Amino acid sequence: MKTYLHPEVVVTEAECLPYAGIHRGPDGYIRLVEKVVGTWDDLQLSVNAMAQEGDLVFVMSEFAGKNKAGVAFNMPMTEVFHFTDGKVSEVRPYYFDTHQLAELHAQQSA
Repeated sequence: MKTYLHPEVVVTEAECLPYAGIHRGPDGYIRLVEKVVGTWDDLQLSVNAMAQEGDLVFVMSEFAGKNKAGVAFNMPMTEVFHFTDGKVSEVRPYYFDTHQLAELHAQQSA
């Protein structure tokens, strides 16, 4: 995966999510992916459509899985990928309902 990442890649996740914040560099990107996968069970990301405009790629998908208590979710998600020198240099994910994801995470922690 690191082959496709720019050395200064940045991913910004919403502050209400359990993997919130700004994640920098290929190692930060990998740690973020590991944290997202570890947060949810049966996680699936199904790509529905993609579009490119210059150095931006827009990916529309379905983000689905379960929290650790077994409560399922499925929501639309769009990610905007910015490319520099042919590599991913920035990712901005837009979940349809970050509040729902925060609540689902809180349920499993209670």
